[in-house]
Amino acid sequence: MVGRVWVLKARWTLRDLVDFEALAGRGEEARAVDEGRVRAAVKGLEGAEARRVGIRIWLEESRIGIGETPGEVWSSGRFLVGVLVAIGMFLAGIAVMTGMLDRERMGFHVPMLLGVAVGLPLLILVGGGLAWVLRGRFSKSLGFVPKFLGWLVGKLGGAGKMEWWRVLRLEGGKGWEALGWNFVRMTQAGAVMFSVGMMAGLLGCLWFLEVVFFWESTTPEWMAGRINEVCGFLSSPWGWAFPKGTVDKDVIEGTLWRGSNNLEYSPGWWLFLFSAISFWGVLPRAALWGLALYKERAALGALDFQAKRHRGLWREVMGTRRADVSEAPLDGVLVLDVGGTGLKEQDLRGFLLRRMRVNPGQWHEVGVWDGKGEEDAAKSIRNAPAGVVLLAEGWALSPARMKALHSQIRSIAGSDTMIHFLVANAADGKPGEVKDEEKGIWMDFVDGLADSAAETFFYEEEER
Repeated sequence: MVGRVWVLKARWTLRDLVDFEALAGRGEEARAVDEGRVRAAVKGLEGAEARRVGIRIWLEESRIGIGETPGEVWSSGRFLVGVLVAIGMFLAGIAVMTGMLDRERMGFHVPMLLGVAVGLPLLILVGGGLAWVLRGRFSKSLGFVPKFLGWLVGKLGGAGKMEWWRVLRLEGGKGWEALGWNFVRMTQAGAVMFSVGMMAGLLGCLWFLEVVFFWESTTPEWMAGRINEVCGFLSSPWGWAFPKGTVDKDVIEGTLWRGSNNLEYSPGWWLFLFSAISFWGVLPRAALWGLALYKERAALGALDFQAKRHRGLWREVMGTRRADVSEAPLDGVLVLDVGGTGLKEQDLRGFLLRRMRVNPGQWHEVGVWDGKGEEDAAKSIRNAPAGVVLLAEGWALSPARMKALHSQIRSIAGSDTMIHFLVANAADGKPGEVKDEEKGIWMDFVDGLADSAAETFFYEEEER
């Protein structure tokens, strides 16, 4: 129950994410935390959910005594930019609406007003949706977008304080997704304020000026039919409940400009225009803003902290430090010689003790557990308090077999048991060092397992 309470208390925000990436990327040792507090908070939780809670505790303690954090700087800058965008778009909406007022006729040209106030926002919305669907095809041509955002973030966070942005951009994942949805939220808020500004501009003209609505055409009968169709379509969502917010043929024909000031005030048009801008301009953008907020929080709630540096930090936070492992009594670790390297315990014992800080207990040669050996394997793993060492040669990685072995060990031992991958090459029955290209292959493989309780070690000759 304690863990579940902490899940609610430890919900991540973008400010938390920025602080975490900035503080975790400093290259300093993890701040010591109360391991008992962490273990009590994650009790009953597993996997990514446990890591989100435990790492949040580390973050809270890491913030102590450092003054203004990068996340606070970014949040303040983001808020300021959001306010400026909202005000700017609101004023732009007012300017666009008042700019469409025909000063000579003191009226609004209805087709133009509908095109700018309703048609243009819908066109941009549809274009944005298509760009989102086809974003994979145009990723190279749109590469300037993250670069521009990176420049903007650098301005908000101060010069030299945007390493967290580069990390999130290169790694992608849920953190980058959350930032993207936050940017979408800001754009949709700006779009909402633009439409609200247009309505404010129209309302101001109605209050302080005597204005009319008109349309004109060299083919008035054809144009009247098209205007009637467009207005009927636009008002269909609310016309049944709010008939005053619609226009009929009489209103349309009565506002035809015939070359003289024959127009009279018609409330049907402005009620219709307010309704159209609200439904087709404000409502879709407000819905997208809400969707972006939901997606942003969902992405933050799905952070898994499975990057290599995250897994190392998680082991520190949970107290599974290498120095602590060497103090484990009884049989120490279970060493599994995968595929039969032929390397002997006496030749690797010193490296295991001094470099890996684990005490070898049982030593077996294995491939993949079969049905008969699974019970014995489970017993051996449970009797190995410091975890399991998988010994393999650098050139002999078989991803499918090693992944199956890892999966079977996890199913037996659970998610908290440490699995140490010890990679060494055998030469005349003696352990030898691993080539650089082999190291890269093994590190990519182990990182791909997304296992926070797995480590990779490469054999090195010890100085005498």
